[in-house]
Amino acid sequence: MKPSTSKTQGCPGRYLPHVIPVLCVGILLLKTYSLYTFAYFGSDAFNNLYWVQRESFTHMIGYIVHPVSLYFRPVGMMYYWLYLRFFDLSPAAFRWLMWSLHAANTALLYFVLKRLTGSRPGAAVGAMLFASQTVFAEVYWNFGAVFELLTVFFSFVGTLLWICERRGWLQVLLASVALLLALKSKEMAVSMPVIWLSYDLLLRKDMKLRMLVHAALPGALAVWYSLSHASAMRGIAPDHPYYMKVTGLTLANGLGTYFNMLCRTNCRWQTWWIGFCMVLLIFVLSRSRLALFFQLYIPITFLPVIFLVNHRGALFWYLPFLGLCGLAAIVATVAVGVIKARNPRWLAEAGLYCVFALLCWGAFLLHKETNGAERSWYRDVAGENRAFVSGLRSLPPPPKGETIFFDLLPPHLEQNVLLSATQVAFRRTDLQAKLVSEFPPEARYRLRFQDYQLIRLPPEQRNE
Repeated sequence: MKPSTSKTQGCPGRYLPHVIPVLCVGILLLKTYSLYTFAYFGSDAFNNLYWVQRESFTHMIGYIVHPVSLYFRPVGMMYYWLYLRFFDLSPAAFRWLMWSLHAANTALLYFVLKRLTGSRPGAAVGAMLFASQTVFAEVYWNFGAVFELLTVFFSFVGTLLWICERRGWLQVLLASVALLLALKSKEMAVSMPVIWLSYDLLLRKDMKLRMLVHAALPGALAVWYSLSHASAMRGIAPDHPYYMKVTGLTLANGLGTYFNMLCRTNCRWQTWWIGFCMVLLIFVLSRSRLALFFQLYIPITFLPVIFLVNHRGALFWYLPFLGLCGLAAIVATVAVGVIKARNPRWLAEAGLYCVFALLCWGAFLLHKETNGAERSWYRDVAGENRAFVSGLRSLPPPPKGETIFFDLLPPHLEQNVLLSATQVAFRRTDLQAKLVSEFPPEARYRLRFQDYQLIRLPPEQRNE
């Protein structure tokens, strides 16, 4: 009789390569989230909630499935619609929904890297870098970042479908559906078909000429979506946030700007481009197609936003950051191979687990220390908005069509958000809100925000 292998198969040690990285990254995510438990609704969230509270479920679904709908990011807005109906204005619910999406994106990134590199340790290092990244800290506290979270979720799902070993038309169709949902979450996903085609040309082992036809479906979808939305951007003023200046200089300067955001430096764009081209040349000469793919991924995914000269934010790194994670995964894979080749297996694995745990802890400390000042500012803004909404909700319900007057607002609440925040707080679309220097005699709701409190002034009190 053959010896039983049940003990070997049930050995806990065989699961360590799976359990320890997951546990470390999970703890890293939770520790990072703990820095942002103050997160609350901001200006973008108030405006988005203002619009969706006026829409029906049928209309929201229609905006998503309608092929040429110009409704603003309907998949992301559907997220707001569902949240408002199920959770009212619970900030804790919105926080955990967003953080769950980021955790899902971290897991998807791991699987993408694992499939591309064939290395669990490399994919784990890439996921660790993505899980707690300072450059896109807004995904942890800014409720308006849900558009980035959703577009990356569907982009990564589509990528996993596209890079499967035996891709047929079913996978192409599903990837194209994922691309459409990504586009309707945020337009930044429009360059994903170029990424997928790059994968086919650089990395696919069983690549056949007829498979190039697969790129026609998502490519046509991206082109159609771009053209259908281009008309809405024609003629916008040069000072508009979405004004695009499509020139080579804008491209060069833009990439330098984003790398300065990443590294918190102030280098000239020429310096970044020299370094970028030198690294690219090294990858070409060494014939490292995988490294070449990851490096090209970064500028390609930045293309949809890099020409926005008036609207550049560190949050836009969220989708392109997979490229840097991939390069880190390659380095980690090589390092792990060297360590395993020169040490006993048990010693190498124990050492690697310890190193990975230390890397996760270091990533958290770096995140915590690097943006401490920004986090303090975010906390102040969140506290003001929370006190403002709580104050409104504590008031007696206003009569139908009532106008709420304010003579002093929270310092960080823009005047153009006042109506949105007021209607959302009351969950009423019939109310009006005005900021005045002096209350009119007929004003029954006279409010002043002062010292983190919303104060209702009596009708007879005059402005100081």
